[in-house]
Amino acid sequence: MRDVTEQEAQRLIAFARDRLGRQEGDGQCWTLVYNGFCALEFHKPSSIYAWGLEGEQLCEARPGDVFQFTNFRVDVSVDNPDGGGYDEFAERGSPRHTAILVSIDGNGLATFLECNIGGSFNVQQHTFHVRTADWTNDEGRRTRVVTRGTFTVYRPQKPEAQSE
Repeated sequence: MRDVTEQEAQRLIAFARDRLGRQEGDGQCWTLVYNGFCALEFHKPSSIYAWGLEGEQLCEARPGDVFQFTNFRVDVSVDNPDGGGYDEFAERGSPRHTAILVSIDGNGLATFLECNIGGSFNVQQHTFHVRTADWTNDEGRRTRVVTRGTFTVYRPQKPEAQSE
């Protein structure tokens, strides 16, 4: 087996994006990934919630990787210099949830393609933080992110090309 190339990973993202707003298969979160793997001839390990080679560190995650969340929650608190602000949260995996990574920034703000969220089985795109962080921007707005639960990052695999 080999890691999928960045171009192959983009094909998995395109597969999911082509289904935005529609239900893929039975609408379960893992079905979107599984059907994408089948269509693109990616290798699906026999373990139910494994999606390839397990990543070592979040900083190595790249678009097209698959996140397997377990009882994951992120709480975000934003305090503005004028005294205003807001709190928000996101949950994934009760107990488990599968999603395709589209992008991630240095603060751990990630965009995913996923389904079976918020009572909808349609494919959706959402952005939320995946690591604890605390920072203040140039305007003095402080953002605190606290994550609980776990996730595993998987790099999809493809069989080696067969020689003829």
